Parts: sequence; C-alpha cells; structure tokens
Amino acid sequence: MNKGKSYIRIITIIYVAAIILTVFSFIGLGFSESLFRFVTSLVAVLLAESVVYGYCIFWLRTAGSVQRTSPVLLSGAFITGIYAAGVFVSAIVFDWLLELSPLWYAAVQLLILLIGGITLAVIGIYGWNAGTEEQQMRRSLQAFRQHQSEINEISALASSWKNPESEQLVKVLNKLRDQFKFSDPVSDPSLYATEDIMHQQISLLHDHVKLLLMTNEPHGNWQAEINEMADSIKATLERRNRELAALK
Repeated sequence: MNKGKSYIRIITIIYVAAIILTVFSFIGLGFSESLFRFVTSLVAVLLAESVVYGYCIFWLRTAGSVQRTSPVLLSGAFITGIYAAGVFVSAIVFDWLLELSPLWYAAVQLLILLIGGITLAVIGIYGWNAGTEEQQMRRSLQAFRQHQSEINEISALASSWKNPESEQLVKVLNKLRDQFKFSDPVSDPSLYATEDIMHQQISLLHDHVKLLLMTNEPHGNWQAEINEMADSIKATLERRNRELAALK
C-alpha cells in the first residue's frame, strides 16, 4: 500500500512538472501566430497530459487489487497513449506546420477527443460487464463448492454413526456426493433460484442426519425419509444441470 502511494506521489510530481513545463513552453516559444489555435493547442495538450495522468493513477489503484493485469486495462492504456500521441502530433502538424484554419483545427482536436473518449467508454463498459460476469461465475462456483462441502460433511457425519444400519446411510450419501462430483461447478445467474432450493434441501438433509444420529433407536421408516430427501436433491441437481447445459 505504501509502495503504491509512493508511485502515485512520484507520478503526481511528474504531472505537475509537465503541466508547468508545457505552459511555459507555449508562452515562451509562441507556438502559433493565431491566438485561437494557440489556446486550442494549449488546452488540448494539457487535457491529454491530464488524461494520461488520470489513467496512470487509475492503473496503480486497480492493478493493486487484482492478481494479474487485465487485458481491458492494457487496452485502455493503449488507447490513452494513442489519444495523447494524436493530440501532440495534430498540434505540431495542423497548428505549427500547416497552420490550419482555427475553426477546422479546433474541430480536429475535438474529434480526437471524442474518438478517444468514446473508445475508452466502450472499453470501460466492456470491462465492467466482463468483471460483473466473472464475479457472478465466482459466486456461483463458490456456492456449488459449498454444496459439495456440506454433502461431504454429511457423509463424514454418517460414517461416525455407531449403528449397524450406518452402512446403508453412508451408501445413499456417497451416491449423492458422486452426483455433485460429476456436475458442472459453474452455474448461471438465471439458476440462482434452483441453487437456493438445492441449498435448502441439503440443509434439511443435514439437520435430519444430525437428528438421526442423536437417537439410539431410529424409527422404522428413517431409510425411506433419507432416500426421499436424497432423491429430491438429486432431482434438483439434475434439473439444474439440464438447464445449465441448455444455456451453454
């Protein structure tokens, strides 16, 4: 964190120095005979420097929160660089060398600004959508792993049951565990309701197995109840897998 703040401080100092140098260079060199072109060039260059500075700060703050550099972030840096280069080149060519008409020159700089801004906005929207989708996939994967973990926990709990009929209970739970093992772990936002139903079913099974292990003599139809709960979870999982396959 301190290292990031140190980089931001250095970049800010460079930015301030560049702004001061740019202003004094324009004033001292008399970059253009046309006052309107002079002001347009100065504003455009200062704005380009500010955009580059802003993106550098954004890069430092964003890169510190992710494990690897995003292609969207790299694309934004490339577009920002192209925009800044376009501003400088157009200022030299159209203002200094060709002495383009002030209004046309202002239109060129405005066009460069609009193209750069629109491109950055498109990249930003794409990156936001991709990040949202990735976050949803991560949440769905985490939820599915929680289902698997709870099934494994129920199976381990059943294995500790000191009862001659524990083998039958473990067998049912192991079959259910295998169903989860061979299912696609990545879900879809449209299946959240189905995932929630499955979570409730697994929690109910967990509570039922806990209650079963607490009784010395289980009632006669406990196997039917366990099988019914396991079949309900299996049916929900199969429905979830069918719907997921249809979406892909």
